[in-house]
Amino acid sequence: MSFTKRILYVDLTTGKTEVKPLNEKLSKEYIGGIGLGMKLWLDHSKEGVDAFSPENPLLFMTGPLTGTMAPSAGNSYAVVSKSPLTGTIGEAKAHGFFGSEIKRAGYDLIIFTGKSEKLVYAWIDDDSVQLLDAEHLKGKSPAETDETIREELGDFYIRVSAIGEAGEKLNRIGCIINDEFRAIGRGGMGAVMGSKNLKAVAVRGTKDVDVAKPEEFTEFVRTVHERMKGPATRKYRTLGTPENVLVLNALAALATRNFTNATFEGAEKVSGETLNEKYVKKIIGCATCGMRCDHIAVVPEGQYKGSTSRVEFECLWSCGPLCGVDRLDAIIEAIRLADYYGMDGISIGVVVAMAMDCYENGVITDKDTDGLKLNFGNHEALVEAIRRIGTRTGWFGDTFAEGTKRAAEIIGKDAY
Repeated sequence: MSFTKRILYVDLTTGKTEVKPLNEKLSKEYIGGIGLGMKLWLDHSKEGVDAFSPENPLLFMTGPLTGTMAPSAGNSYAVVSKSPLTGTIGEAKAHGFFGSEIKRAGYDLIIFTGKSEKLVYAWIDDDSVQLLDAEHLKGKSPAETDETIREELGDFYIRVSAIGEAGEKLNRIGCIINDEFRAIGRGGMGAVMGSKNLKAVAVRGTKDVDVAKPEEFTEFVRTVHERMKGPATRKYRTLGTPENVLVLNALAALATRNFTNATFEGAEKVSGETLNEKYVKKIIGCATCGMRCDHIAVVPEGQYKGSTSRVEFECLWSCGPLCGVDRLDAIIEAIRLADYYGMDGISIGVVVAMAMDCYENGVITDKDTDGLKLNFGNHEALVEAIRRIGTRTGWFGDTFAEGTKRAAEIIGKDAY
């Protein structure tokens, strides 16, 4: 395991930064990552703090294996804060290169507090830490923000974690995205980042990440890699997690039409088999992981031609069967839009499914949707609803950007 034993504190209100030692006892008791992050969040927050308060700390956590060759764990990081969606401690994890870069810059974690007067991004270059103007990045997608920052700083290998328009507008399902499509998805962490006027965190690390027993560790990594090539993981290497569509449908465990059915008659059309046969153009893996379970899908023709997204089971399910949609081209576009606006790809499907259920049962009407026909299975309505929620457009977009629980409270009547 590897610790830098350093915490970087960034006060967005004053612009001051400080490095403090990580309590060695805490690192042993809580190991690192999410567990340590929750303990430190409790230590640095006040009872009853609002998720959008400047006093709500936002923690970017690495783990003891982050930055090493360890499969999966070596490329992960987590974000911990109070969730604006649930009102409790929230956490989410992502893979890619960003977490390793934090460790290589010399930090086990970064704690952001306060709120900037204007939109900024944090530029962490080893021991140099700056808050730079980000007004020109307002409204840009996480991927566009990533590209722009790397161009400005003149280094393609800088790693960036950013929010989109949803996070800026405090959309409660707003997420944080690094490496184009790897999301800190759950709990609305992107909205917390937006509440602090923090558009992105850019990191360049040039330091070594050492382990105590390199030879033994390398042998352990080899052993794990060999086990990962076994039959238990075959489906992830071939069809990816979307293979679960037909499996769960056969078990009557594929939630459909806002959980009103357990099987989906269009399951074959949105299955992992169909996805890979007609849409998947590339299969890739995370850094340090030989699983290669990322399936990149491209729509080759038709209404959504050119739409490209990384398709995992959860997002395919929420934007597909849960909304009654059996068109993979529309689902790929829906996932792309979720990434573009910086929203959790699972939650956005759940929110739209709830809206469709309300519409079909007369709880909301064409007046509420500005004419959008939100029937289950309407793929065009799915795509347009995501656009409106991502931008908080109109009553509909503004209401459902609050998440299902708060949307139900706003609507009242039979929304529950």
